[in-house]
Formats: sequence, C-alpha cells, structure tokens
Amino acid sequence: MNGALGEGVLPGLMRELYVGRKSGMLVLHRGPDRRGFRFRKGHIVHADTNVRDDRMGDVLVRHGKLNAADLKRALGFALRDGKKLAAVLIEMGLLAPDQVEDALALHVHEILAKVFSWNDGTYEFVEEDESQPVSVDTALKLATSELTLKVSTGELILDAARSVSDPDVVRYCLGDIDRILGLANDPLLRFQRVTLTPADGFVLSRVDGTLSAREIVNMIDLPRDETHKSLFALLSTGMIEYLPLPPKPKPKPQAAAKAKPRVVGLEAVPVKEAPPAALPPPPSAAEAAAQTAAHAVAAQDDPRRMEVLESFAALKHRTHFEVLGLPRAATEAQVKEAYFRLARRFHPDVHHDPALADLRDKIEAIFVRLGEAYEVLRNPRIRAKYEGQIAPAAEAPAPAPTPAAPVKADPEAEAREAAVAIKRAARLLSSEMYWDAIQVLEPAVLRAQGKPREEGRVLLARAYMKNVNWIKQGEELLIEVMKDSPAHAEACLLLAQIYKDQGLKARATHMLRKAVELLPDNTEVRAQLDAMTEHEPETAPGKSGLIKRLFTRG
Repeated sequence: MNGALGEGVLPGLMRELYVGRKSGMLVLHRGPDRRGFRFRKGHIVHADTNVRDDRMGDVLVRHGKLNAADLKRALGFALRDGKKLAAVLIEMGLLAPDQVEDALALHVHEILAKVFSWNDGTYEFVEEDESQPVSVDTALKLATSELTLKVSTGELILDAARSVSDPDVVRYCLGDIDRILGLANDPLLRFQRVTLTPADGFVLSRVDGTLSAREIVNMIDLPRDETHKSLFALLSTGMIEYLPLPPKPKPKPQAAAKAKPRVVGLEAVPVKEAPPAALPPPPSAAEAAAQTAAHAVAAQDDPRRMEVLESFAALKHRTHFEVLGLPRAATEAQVKEAYFRLARRFHPDVHHDPALADLRDKIEAIFVRLGEAYEVLRNPRIRAKYEGQIAPAAEAPAPAPTPAAPVKADPEAEAREAAVAIKRAARLLSSEMYWDAIQVLEPAVLRAQGKPREEGRVLLARAYMKNVNWIKQGEELLIEVMKDSPAHAEACLLLAQIYKDQGLKARATHMLRKAVELLPDNTEVRAQLDAMTEHEPETAPGKSGLIKRLFTRG
C-alpha cells in the first residue's frame, strides 16, 4: 500500500489501519526526511525516524528526561546487543517500565505532530502477516520492544490534529465544508476512548446527520478557527465523518449572516496547547517492585477482567444470538442496539487501561466476534440461512426418555429481573460508581417494561452525562423518555441542565419553563428559570421551531 500525501490522506490512512486491525510499518517520506509508525493490530506501538533530532533518545534529552551521557551509554549497549533503546533503558535502571511507556507515547506524539501538517510527500505501508509463526528470538524481541501504550491511537491522532497551528492548513484539510456531517457508523471509531476539550464536546453535540460543517461553524458562538480545529480533530479520529450525500448549496453571505442563530451565555473556551507531561524521577528497585505488586493486585480485583475472561471463554460455545445477549425473536433494531452497547463495552481501546493490558488479544477476539454476529443478524437473508443451520441442533430431541420441554424466554420474568437490576444501578449511581451503573443499566433497559424501563433510561442518561463523550447519548435517551412521558419532570430538568452546560440558552429556558409547569410548587426550579430569563431579550419569531423538532424527529 503506497501513495501520495495530500488533503486528509494521513488521518484517513491511519483510520484505515486502525479499523482494519493492521500490523506493519507505515513510512512517510518528504525529501530526505523519513518518519514512520509501527502498528500492531491497528494500534501504534512506537515511532521511528532518520531525523537525528527527532529520535526517541534525543527527544528525551531535549525534554530533560535523560542526560546526554546516559543516552550515549544506552545507545552503545543497544548497538552491541541488538536491542531496542527502550528495553536497554529499563535494564540500566534509567527509566522504569511505566516511564518508558510515557517516553514512547511522547515520541509518537512528537513525530505525529510533525507529519500531520504535511500536504506533500509519499507514504508506504508494509504489512506483516501475524498469522505466520515466528521464531522464539523474534517473539522475545517483540515482547520486550512493543509495550502497550497508555494512550490509544485515537488519542494520539487527536493530539496531533490539535497541534496543527496553521489555520490555513486546518481549513485545507477540512475540504468541502458544505458536506453533511454525521457520527461514525463503525463502533470501533465512534466509541474511541479519547479526552475531548469543552470545545470538541460542544462541536460533537451538534453533529446530527442533517447539518453541514459550514452550518455547524456558523451556529456555534466560538472563534471560527477554534471550531475548524475541533472539526478537523474529530474528523481525523473518525468519530465523525462526511456523509455520502450531495453537498448543501452555499448560502448567500447576507442570508447566512441573517440566519446565524444567536447563542447566549456561551463563552469561548480557549484550548491551550499543553506541554508534554514531565516524567517523574525513576523509582528505586524496591519502590518499583512494590508498585508493580500493588498494580497487579488491583488489576486482579477489577470486575471488568472477570467479564472479559468469562465472555472470551464462552465465545466458542455461543450462537450469534447468545453472543449479543438476544432471543431468537430479536428485531433488527434490537440487534443493532445490543451490538452498539457491547461494542462500546469491549472496544479494543480498553486494553490501554493498565488493569486490562494483558487481555488485549481476548478483548480483540470478543470485539471481532461481536462484529461477526452483527453482520449475520442484521441481514435478513444471511440471518435466515444461519437460523436454518442452528435450528436442527436447537430442535433435536434430548436422548433422555422423557425430554424436558425447551426453555422459552419469559418476558415477564425478564422484566422483573430487569427492575431489580435497575434498583441496584440506582444505588451504584448514588455511590458515584458510574461505570458500574452503566454496565448494569444498558442490558436492563432493553428488558424492562413500564415504569422501571422509564426509570432505567433516566438513570442511564444521568450516568452518561458524567462523561463528556457520552452526553449526546444521554440527551437522546432523555428525549425518548419525554416522547413517551411528556410529563416526566426529571427528564425535563436533566435536558435543561445539558443545554445550559452547552450554552444553548433557548433550549434550556424552554425545558425549565416546561418543568415549572410540571412542578408549579417547586421554588428551586422557578428560581433557576428566573435566573435564566433575568436578562432575556425578546424571542425572535420561529425560534421555538428547533425545540419542536427536538421532540418530533424520528
């Protein structure tokens, strides 16, 4: 795989390697300069370059993490023994393993920042076939040289995109901004674990599959260059994408200026380029051993490990329906909902958590199997063929003289169990155990009925609101609740809070007014509304149309 670098080529190429779980070396050339990145199953493990000042050792010296004399000694040992510099630094006690991981991430970040603004040059990806057997020496070399980075590939790409300081380069990379923007359909991209700035989160919340990039830029009361950079960063990670729809016609300048909504109460959030975090001094051997032992004990007690291990062990014996936790009668919508829920939970990026780093291959296997199940069950023709293949085994009579009747799913029993789970999740939420609450609530709300289902969706939305990456999902859940129960005061107040935090004063005020109607005796809610409308200008005609669409869109 090779080609020329140009508008958006590098981010798109890295997304392709990530989604395709590719292993190999991506090499970029511009003139005499060569820079490259080693991928293992879609994840960047280290960087390489022929530019002297950009080699890892020189980067560490430049940032004061290593002195020149120690680097010279370490390079001598590396050349003599044919080892990677990272492994030698650990052996010499110059850096602890955790610090080497930080150093590798710092090096990758610096190299990515250099190449992300390239609009010329060439690339070549040399793929490696991991299915081929390797020698013991090669396996040992890989084990000691390719540590799992603490940051995900998406996080590295996001940081690199933010480091592009030239507004003209950012604008060039955005391409035709009259194209429609939507959230990524691929869960591998959509649910990446990345840290968004307030500006990124605000921009992401406006991407709904109906607005063009230009419309989003015009409706957001942030500096234009900052909004462009957030769009560029989100597009680079693949969390959002241009949809295959015809571009919208460019608005006339006068009409565009007149139609621009006025967002009140939102201050521009300056995003400062944070300097690379300083590496602390290496701990003593005793301290390092104690830290390693403590981390190992904590990791073994992590409930997520047991979930991964149990799910992996059961893969071979489960049908596609069982893998997704669905009955045979599940609808296409239920299949999609279950897949996206589980894809988020077993996303390959979770292995960057030190507690799960050694389970990387198992997490990858679970994610791949979830994808296989989804691809089969979402296609009516393939699904019918698959059900025909598993039907004989499911319907075969038991060898016992008096076979037991097949166990059928009892919706009422499942609903009762779901109601109990939702109450348990409420306790977890009150204890600020948000991740654990989400794990309990996501499957429970699919099976719950009536009031418990309503309560579960509100609790799940509250849990989602604790993570800036999932606020959009929380908003969507609350809108569903309001559609089903227009008099649900808590959902109304939570939506008001979301819109207030995002600077959408008109929407927040609308929700607070509705909450006052539902809770006329609640002085606290009325005080919030009074504070919100104290200096409110006269509402322009037609402004309520956006709120109406909020509850009528499909």
